[in-house]
Amino acid sequence: MPFDPELVEAQLALNRIGTTDMPKLAWDALEAGLDGPATRRLAALELPTFFQVREILPKVIQEWGLTQLSREQAGLQLAKRRARQILQSSENPFEHSYDFFSLWVETGYSRELAPFFELAEEVSIAFESGEAEDQVRAWFLEKLKALAAM
Repeated sequence: MPFDPELVEAQLALNRIGTTDMPKLAWDALEAGLDGPATRRLAALELPTFFQVREILPKVIQEWGLTQLSREQAGLQLAKRRARQILQSSENPFEHSYDFFSLWVETGYSRELAPFFELAEEVSIAFESGEAEDQVRAWFLEKLKALAAM
């Protein structure tokens, strides 16, 4: 998978990248043309410890030109990205309604994601109340479009 700085920023902010995955990430960064002493040092580590990664991570972030995001910023960035992916796919969007709840929890109950964390429950309620699937789908897709546009 190609190196995606926006995705890496968000995943780092939410501690989604394990220490043993960091050398592979450094290899991807090198392939993308992001080079520097800290990147090379990280790429050379084999099964790094938390402390080894923590020591060089600030320099790596600087070499890669990444922004250190807050958990809320990272959550919103990932939610918008996920909404765009769902909108562009041919998958059933309802299967992904819980994605936003888990992201909301992961961000520490972000205010910006609050309007989207109950999407799964709102979909269930709509179906239980007898709303037609095409109406619920249209409503759900509008919510995703609003999120993607934030």
